[in-house]
Amino acid sequence: MLTSKEAVISGHVAPGFEAVREEFARNFAERDEQGAALAVTLGGELVVDLWGGPADPTTGRPWDADTLQLIFSGSKGVLATALLLLVDRGAVELDKPVAHYWPEFAAKGKGAITVREVVTFTARMPAVAVRLSQDDLGDPEAMAKLLADQEPESDPRAEGILYGPWATGWIIAEVIRRVDGRRLNRFFAEEIAVPLGIDVSFGITPEQEGRVARTEYGIGFREQFGGYFTSEDPLTQRIWQNPVPFPEDEDIWNRPGRRFTLVPAANVFGSARGFAKLYGILASDAARPAEEQPVLLSRTLLDEARAPRVSKVDQLIDVPMVYGGGGYRLRTNPRPTVDGDSFGHDGAGGSANQAWPRAAAGVSYVMNRLIALGPDDKRASSLVKAVAGAMTELGIGGDR
Repeated sequence: MLTSKEAVISGHVAPGFEAVREEFARNFAERDEQGAALAVTLGGELVVDLWGGPADPTTGRPWDADTLQLIFSGSKGVLATALLLLVDRGAVELDKPVAHYWPEFAAKGKGAITVREVVTFTARMPAVAVRLSQDDLGDPEAMAKLLADQEPESDPRAEGILYGPWATGWIIAEVIRRVDGRRLNRFFAEEIAVPLGIDVSFGITPEQEGRVARTEYGIGFREQFGGYFTSEDPLTQRIWQNPVPFPEDEDIWNRPGRRFTLVPAANVFGSARGFAKLYGILASDAARPAEEQPVLLSRTLLDEARAPRVSKVDQLIDVPMVYGGGGYRLRTNPRPTVDGDSFGHDGAGGSANQAWPRAAAGVSYVMNRLIALGPDDKRASSLVKAVAGAMTELGIGGDR
C-alpha cells in the first residue's frame, strides 16, 4: 500500500503504463525521493510524463512539467551526440588523431591519440595534471590548453578504460570548437536543441534559473566517494581531487557561477521531457532502415557508435564499464529485453537517460536528491524495470 505521498504525483501515463506511475510514486513513499520527473517517448509520442515533489525544498517551489535538472556525468551522452553530428557530416573522423583538428594537442607524445580513444576513455588522458580549483572548471579553453601542454598518463592502471569526471569533456569541446568555430554550448543549441525543440542545454542562462531544481546530497551519497576524495594515491588525486567533483559544500552546484558556465562533461541541464525526446530521436534513428533519412544521426553511424568498442574494469575505481564506438555508455550485460541494448550515459546520484532502439523509445529519469549507487538507490532501476515490463506486456520491442 502506497502512502499519502502518492498525492504529490502529477502528469499522465498512456494506457498500459499504469504500473510505471505506481513505481514512480513508490520512490517517494519508500526510497527517499525528494523531487523528480520521469518521461518516456515511444515512437515520438510521450507515453509517460510524470513529476512530483519539490524542485527547491528551501523555498517550497514544486516540481512542474518543465523543471530543469542537472545530470552531472549524464552530460557525456549529450556531449557524444554533439560530436557525432560532426562525424555524420564528415567534418570529424573518430579514428583520426585529435591533433589533426587541434595541432597543439600533439605536444609531449600525444600526436597519435585519436578522437575515439578520448570518448571511450582509453586515451590515457583522464585529468588535468596542474592543480585546479573549483573556479577553474568554468573556463573550458584554459582547461583545453592545460591538457594540450601535458603528457599522457604513464601509470600502468591507465591501461584500458580510465574514467575521469572532467577531461574528456574539455578535449571534445575543443575539437568541436576548432572544427566548427562555435563553443559546444552554442553548437548544441543551434544545431540540435533549437531545431528539434529539445529542452536540453550545456549550462543555463539567467532567464532559465527559475526553472532549475536545487540539487542536494542524499543518504550516503558523498560517503561513497570518501576513499577517492581523501586518497593519497597520486593517480586518484589527479583524477578525483582535481578538483573534487562533489565538495562538502553541495551548494556549489546550485550557484550561478557553476550553472551559467560551460563544464562540458558535467553540467548539462534539461527537463525529463527534453532528455526523453533527445534519446527517443536517437533510438528511432538507430532502428530505422539505413537508407532512410534520419532525424538527427544516421543509422550507419549509430550502429558504430553503440556497438561495444571497449569493455574493461576501470583499474582505479574497480567498476566494469562498456563504451560504444562513439562514446555512449552501454549495458554491461546486453539482454533480449526491450531495454537490453540501451545506450546513453548514467549520471552521479541516480539519473538515467537512455535510448531503447528495440522500441524506438527514449527514457529519462531525473531527480534532485543524489543518493549512493548500488543497494542504497533503487529508484532508477525500479522505473526502468517497470517501463520495460509495461512495454513487454503491450508487445513492444523485445529481441530482434
